[in-house]
Amino acid sequence: QVVLARDFVCSVPCTSPHRLSSASSCGVLAIVGMLRHDATRRLTRRAASALTSCRGASAVTAAPPAPAPPTSTPHSSQAQQRRHMLNAVTTTTSTASAPPLPAMSMPLRSATDEMELGTVEFGVARSTVVNGGRQVQLEFADGSQYELHGSWLKDASPANRGPDFYRTSAADVWKLRDFTVTGATPLNRGEQVEVTYDGPAGHTHIDVFESRWLRAFAPFVGKPLNHHSSPTATLKGSGSLMERLMRNRKPWRSDVEMPVYDAAALCASEDLQVEWLERMIDPGIAMFTGVGLPESLEREHAGAPLERVVREIMGKLIQHPVRSTNYAILRKTVESSNQGADYDMGNPLSMHTDHSVYHGTPGFLQLMYQAQGSVRSKVCDGYALVEYMREHHPRAFELLTTVEVTHSSRNTLYTRDGVPRSVYDSTTEPEPFELVHTHPVIQLDDQGRLEKVVQSETKRGVCALPFDIYDEFMEAYGVWAQLCEDARFVKHFDWPEGTIVVTNNHRTLHGRATVPPGMARTMVFGYVNKVLVENRYRLLRQNQTERSAPSLDSRWLTRVPNQVLERMVSPAVE
Repeated sequence: QVVLARDFVCSVPCTSPHRLSSASSCGVLAIVGMLRHDATRRLTRRAASALTSCRGASAVTAAPPAPAPPTSTPHSSQAQQRRHMLNAVTTTTSTASAPPLPAMSMPLRSATDEMELGTVEFGVARSTVVNGGRQVQLEFADGSQYELHGSWLKDASPANRGPDFYRTSAADVWKLRDFTVTGATPLNRGEQVEVTYDGPAGHTHIDVFESRWLRAFAPFVGKPLNHHSSPTATLKGSGSLMERLMRNRKPWRSDVEMPVYDAAALCASEDLQVEWLERMIDPGIAMFTGVGLPESLEREHAGAPLERVVREIMGKLIQHPVRSTNYAILRKTVESSNQGADYDMGNPLSMHTDHSVYHGTPGFLQLMYQAQGSVRSKVCDGYALVEYMREHHPRAFELLTTVEVTHSSRNTLYTRDGVPRSVYDSTTEPEPFELVHTHPVIQLDDQGRLEKVVQSETKRGVCALPFDIYDEFMEAYGVWAQLCEDARFVKHFDWPEGTIVVTNNHRTLHGRATVPPGMARTMVFGYVNKVLVENRYRLLRQNQTERSAPSLDSRWLTRVPNQVLERMVSPAVE
């Protein structure tokens, strides 16, 4: 078959010095179709070789000769040298302004590309060194083409980092201009690209890059060369892998189903943890069952089950400025109620978010553990409230998103040793600290989407509201506060002993639980900040990607912007 294929194609005269004739193209397509049904890779390779050599004999061009394989150095193995001999798709030129790769509006690729490489998704089909080795042009399997700086490739290589994930040298940045790219070769069906540099003192340096990594970076660091390429993308801040989830949130009302997770299963499965963290963005509520009970309800031990679960799936809870534990305790006791209104279970609380008095609302996730007793509680969706206000009360919505109110307090709830104290007891010395937070009740991002709700009527301080809008704002705030209690939006649920309820404190409001008469109750609660949550999600998504694509290990998935990482862990993102 190989011999017949070669004889057939070579017998067709070529009418153009730049491409195969239409008859030759038909011959190529016929051979490709025939060989795709061949069961052996050996025949495929021979056919590819025959077609490549035939095309080279029939179409004479003015292209420069292929570069010689780099001289073997201590940094290049025999296997690396052989790759240059096996890859016929690399073109190297030192012209000052080489033209971009031809637009691939038609799926015309060399036989080596189509048969030998069989370029993988996100792979590199062709590569060209241009401008005297200062830049490299890459054409990806999706038809996109980008030009990248050679010095950027050298600077970005994972070979520059050590086992601590830091750069191994602070001086390498001064040497980047000493390196010139001399070759760029796709490997392994385009999954990698081997880049060869001439370095200082004539030494040759070789880096091998993952093509999926290059494709993710290309829109940010490369110059697009054709209409298949995305326009140049720019970074704005650190971003987050959760931004996509934020864009796709859906409002919920009283009939929402709360996601439930078995604590042991959650701790054992990173995939389940990814799912749970995504649920904390939408719908922003969840319950963990099977947490168990503490060995003791004493202050230093009551929160141990909560800490143990959080440590397994996230890290550590936020440490309070004074309290000796990083969790707080509510009890249905006189002693607990003497700590103030927040700790008095007999005192009804309006629907609210926590940490309203802390600047920036650091508590992103709130975790509440029912260490003793079973109760009935309630939550509501701040996102649903906001969207309702936006649609039905646009002027009130405008005021609540622009006028700044103040939440503030002085905390005197603990002694210097971090022990809870009665605010009515003048014989115990408090360790006071001040808290103030001025902000709109509804905070939007730069796209007009909800970023967070900060609502707590009991902690609302003295607000410096402008004279001209005072009456109008207070009316809008009244509509909002009543909506927070509206039965259409409030979800009631049973909260058994030994379970944890988790809320997105930037989205979900909660109220005071109803405790059955005669029921003893101990509830332990703590918080996790947004930075920890987002970076935990980042780590879990990196691990998921490495499990599904082992070549994309920590060398490629770490030390990169979130906006770039998202294109590797969620390839559909463009």
